[in-house]
This record gives sequence, C-alpha cells and structure tokens, in this order.
Amino acid sequence: MIFLASSNLIHRMKKTLIWVAIIFLFLPSSSQINTLPFKSFQKNKRFGKKWLKVGANAQAAIYLRAAAQMRPGKKSIERVLAPVELSIRNYAAAEELFRSLVSKDKKEKRPEWRFWLGLSLLQQEKYNEALSYLNEFRKKGDEDKHEELLKRCKIAIESCKYAQAAKDSPTLLSFSVNALQNGINTADDESSVALLSRRSFIFSRHNITEVNNLKQPFFKYASKLYESKFDEKEWKENGLWSAFPQLKDNEHIFSPSLSEDGKELYFSSCVEEKPLKLRCDIYRSVFSDSKWQKPEKLGSQINLNGANNIWPCPGRAPGGEEALYFCSNKNPGKGYDIFCAIKNPDGTFQKAKTLGLPINTRYDEISPYYEYETNTLYFSSNGRTGMGGYDVYAAKRLVIGDFLEPGNMGFPINSGADDFGFVYNSKNNTGLLVSNRKSVRNNDCATCNDDIWLVESFKLYPAVKGEILVLRGGLKQLMTEGNINLFNLTDNNLAATGQVTNGLYFFDLETDKDYKLTVKVSGGSKEFERIISTKGITRSDTFNINFVLDEIEEKKQEKVNEEQNLVGSKITTVFWDYDKFQLTSSAPDSLKKVVDFYFAHPEYIIEVGSHTDNKGDDLYNLRLSERRGAAVIKYLLSKKIPSKNLLNNPYGESKPLAPNTTPDGKDNPEGRALNRRTEFRVYQILKK
Repeated sequence: MIFLASSNLIHRMKKTLIWVAIIFLFLPSSSQINTLPFKSFQKNKRFGKKWLKVGANAQAAIYLRAAAQMRPGKKSIERVLAPVELSIRNYAAAEELFRSLVSKDKKEKRPEWRFWLGLSLLQQEKYNEALSYLNEFRKKGDEDKHEELLKRCKIAIESCKYAQAAKDSPTLLSFSVNALQNGINTADDESSVALLSRRSFIFSRHNITEVNNLKQPFFKYASKLYESKFDEKEWKENGLWSAFPQLKDNEHIFSPSLSEDGKELYFSSCVEEKPLKLRCDIYRSVFSDSKWQKPEKLGSQINLNGANNIWPCPGRAPGGEEALYFCSNKNPGKGYDIFCAIKNPDGTFQKAKTLGLPINTRYDEISPYYEYETNTLYFSSNGRTGMGGYDVYAAKRLVIGDFLEPGNMGFPINSGADDFGFVYNSKNNTGLLVSNRKSVRNNDCATCNDDIWLVESFKLYPAVKGEILVLRGGLKQLMTEGNINLFNLTDNNLAATGQVTNGLYFFDLETDKDYKLTVKVSGGSKEFERIISTKGITRSDTFNINFVLDEIEEKKQEKVNEEQNLVGSKITTVFWDYDKFQLTSSAPDSLKKVVDFYFAHPEYIIEVGSHTDNKGDDLYNLRLSERRGAAVIKYLLSKKIPSKNLLNNPYGESKPLAPNTTPDGKDNPEGRALNRRTEFRVYQILKK
C-alpha cells in the first residue's frame, strides 16, 4: 500500500513518491552514488536533506544513515530518516526507526508514527504486531488531521486480519513461486515481463540508475529490454533483446506486452523531461518483413493529455472486442486507474475509458495483463484488502460486459511486499511475477529492489473447443442454429449446455473425468456425439474436437412481410448454466438477433421472458429469473436499445419448456437445461 502524507516531510515527498513508485515502481530504490558519506554529522544531515529535496531518496538515505550512526537515537534525524527508509521499501530499517520514535512519543502527540510502524510490520508479514499498532492509531488519530491516513489504516487493518487468517489456514497451495537465478536478477530493478514463447521472455532492467549530482540530478542510465531463455532445465539471461531496436540512451523502455498473435509489441517510453521526473507515453511496434519496425507513438485516444500513460496490454474489451488496456493517472485524486480502448478494424483505437468499478479504486491499479484463454484480467492494486503492499488480483470477464469482483491471488503469489507485473499462461501452468520480497540485496537491504519470480501451478486446466460444420449441398458450412451439450459421465450429470450460432463452442473441463459431447442441429432429428476423457492428463491443454454433421432437411423459414404485425413472434432464446445469471460464451450471438430485430423494427416492445428449472423454492427461482432478465437487458442497453423497448417479465419455474423429471420420478438434466432459458418475443407496438 502506498503510504500517503501524514507528517510534513512525507507530504513534501508525496508527489515524487507517487511519480516514481508507479512509473518504475520505486525506481530510485536502486540508485547508487559513488560519493561516500562525510565525517561531519551536520554535513551528512545537510546533504541528506538536499538529496531528499530533489527526490533522490536512496541517496538521501545514505547520508542520513551516516548522520544517524554518528548520533544514535537522535530524534531529529530519526524523524527524517524513518519515512525515507519506508519510501525506498527498506521495511526492516523503517520498523526500527519508527519503533524508536513511538517509544519517545510519551504524550502521544504523534499517533501517525504508530500507523507507519504498523505499516512497516505489515509489509514484513508481522501481521499480529502490525494490527496492534494500527488499532492504536485508529483510536488516537484525529479525524480532521489524519482523515486520509485513517482511511488507509482501515484497509491495513482488514489486510492484517485477512492475511493472518490465510497464513493460519491449512489450505493446499495451488502455486509455487521461486526467484530466477543465472544472471536474470541483480541488485538493479528487474521488472515488466512479457512472454515471447514457452521458452523465452523479455523484461525491463533499470541498469545501475546512478544520479549525476545535486547540481544536475538526472539518471545516468535508462532502462532497456533484456531477454531470458529456457536452456535445458533452467532460465538464463540472454543479454539485451537484440531483435528489438533499443531507443535513445536517455529513453526508458518499460512494460512491454505482445498482442495475441505476437505481431504487435506495445510498450511505454519514458523520458526525463525534468530532473528525476519521467514522462511516459505508449508506443507500438509491428513485426513485418522478419523484423520489428520502428515504433510509433499512439494517438490521443490512448496517450491521454496531461497524464502518464503506462503498462499497455492487449486483450478483449468488456463487450468482447479487441482492445488495449493500460494505466493512466488522468483522473486527479484517484491514483492510477486501468483504462480500456477498443481497437478498430484498421488498427486505430477508440477513445479510452476508465474501467470503473469493480476494477478501479480511489488508490492505484497497475500492471494489467489479459489472459485470452480464460478471459481473465490480472492486475495489481494497493487499495484493497490483501497481504500488504501491491497485491495481484484476478477478475473474470463476463460475456454480458462486466468483470466479476476481483479476487486476491493469495499466498504465495502475494506477500507483504509489492507484487505486480503478473503474467500467466494457463495452458502451460506457468507465469512470471515481479516482487521485492527477499530480493537480491541492494546496500544490505533485502527488499529495496525488484526481482523476477517464476510462478508454476500445480492445478491442471483442461478444456475442449472446436467448430461444428453442417454438410449442405455437398459443401461444409458453419452451423448457425443448434445446441451442444456436455455430459459428465463420471458423475452422471449435465455439465454444461450451449446454443451454437456461429459454429464454434468452448467448455471448461475438470481433471480425472469422462465426458460426452452431443450436438443436434435445430430442425434435425439426429444427434451426434463424441467421447473425451481427462483421466491421466499431466498438463493443461485444450482438446480440439470438430463435428461434421450429415446433411439434414432444415426447417424452412417463412418470409415475414415487413408490414405484417409481428406481435407474439419469437425472436430468439438464450440458455443459462445451472443457478447462474451470467451469460454463456454463446449468448452474444443469439442476442445479436434481438439487436438486429430492434434496429429493423424500432416500433415494437420486446418481451424478455426469463425462466428457471424447478430446483429451489418458488421465490428464489422468481428472483433468479429477474436477475437473468436484468443481465440480458443490461447487455442490450449497451447495444443502444432504449429501455422503453424492453420489458422484463420473470416467470421463475412456472412455465417449463420440458419436464424437469422423467416419468419414473428421476432427474431429467436435459429437460432442466431447456427450462433454464430467456425467450425474446415481440410484445406489442410501442405507443407513441
């Protein structure tokens, strides 16, 4: 959690800390200078404050530490040095100094010192002791003077309780996290990872970011892109990424990310326009003619004016369109937010919009990464209940256009320190993470710089996908209307069902199960099936199973006269998973029929009639059908259908389309699946 202003000193540091902490996530923590401290207490104190004034906190710490060693326990030095140590993430040193200050605050005139001590303990995972000091501050803090700090304290207290409970819980870990060796991690900052393939990735290294001097305080070296390759059994550094043209000497290349097809590279380019203050914009390079072309700066739709724009990441927008996610501090007072810009077919972008809730908070959300295979947005935040510092969160994207509430990835992906820059490939159960926990030591500080950590999952994620073709007149065509069901033969139940409208399907599977896929074209009598098994699999994989269905006698559709009254006509149907009101992956194709109907016939009201099976009581099922109707209406409103043209009619279990049970009283999973539906019908002509 970024520590906001409490003392006058931290208030003066705040702007510099936020700039540097987010752009290079505490870049000055790895800054070095060649000049040794002075033998004079006053000179060390004076030079420490001068370095602090220009924003070079690591340099300031060197001189202030020397002064503190010359006069141990001197309160005037501890008051300055303690927040500096915390700002460069030297948690252990900050704890010692704030503990000393708290012990000297006999009359409790500086309750905020208890907060900073609690925060120092929290970020070392000393949760119970941290909770004690945080609670003291919550009781003694002044609501006017410490308003912002009390808000942060509330999150910190919740985090202590949450993290300690997670530590005490004997849960089976799903991941292992290990620091990479072989020259990848150094005493400099390694961060901003992008996966090139299963056996290579690139990252940004802040290469010995020395500051010139007090008279001309600029970083001597800019960050560059390096490559790591998997050699036999381990990852090794492979030097500068030679495939990409490194930019100017003073231009920092940061946060690279590749498109799904690997042919577009997005990154941030940051230039030091003012001393120790970086200005960042987003660029794109295209791979063509067997090489990466000269990068182009993206337009104002992405690079928002008056803001720093960083951490670009291709993905899919809430509506399913190709898009670019990135971070910007465009909105004053809200920290860094994640924005999303839809990509046009010609490669340009629409104007970026902030994601809002439930993703963004009033604090910082950074380092987004979109995993296409599972439609999951990973990002880090310091404004939520977590383990301490920046934590990694995962938010699943729903087809209706929303993200689910983000979930904390838990230990060991998260720690008390800063954890961010998470990238993950669910097919290979492998990812990478940037963290300053127990990093390669920098000036005897084990948490002052960022390293890259290898994340490996013990859990397998099987799935099945494919296309469904129908033979018509000797030609293969994608099936445009029909149903596909997934039966779990091991547990003897219907695992999932879907309505096929574009010839494609996708289902998640569980390990150690046998499944049966059945397909039937609308209007046909024959059912086609395939058997698959996940028993004995050793890695995450997606089965690819295609269907080619025999030619059928399709139902002829009557041509409807445009002037005919369509009241009562059925437009389409959407089916739901059991006890769910989130649209399935096939639903948008069905809902397109509703959208097309409205724009062809805006004079009609469309009834949204939602149904359930008969499991559960009447009231529960009625409310569930209300939620299902609300979900599709929300989607249709996003497609510019006015609310006056939509009528939500929940029916619960009162109008089954098929029997919920068989004649002998046994469960009928196929019938229940048909009853979990929303039907769209022409209700009446809209009154003018």
